[in-house]
Amino acid sequence: MEIIYQKQAEKGKQCQDCQSFTPRDSDPAAGTCFGKDVVAEGGCMFFKKKEVE
Repeated sequence: MEIIYQKQAEKGKQCQDCQSFTPRDSDPAAGTCFGKDVVAEGGCMFFKKKEVE
C-alpha cells in the first residue's frame, strides 16, 4: 500500500503529533516516519495521535 503524504497537514494531525514520527536532533522541523524523510508539519493517512504520559 502506498502512503499518501502531504507536506502540510491539518493542525493536530501533523507528523509532529504522530506516534510514528521521529524528529531529527539537528532539525526538529524534519524527521522520519517508517523510514521515509518527512517534515513535522506534514501528514499522512496512517496518523495516530501520540499518547499523553
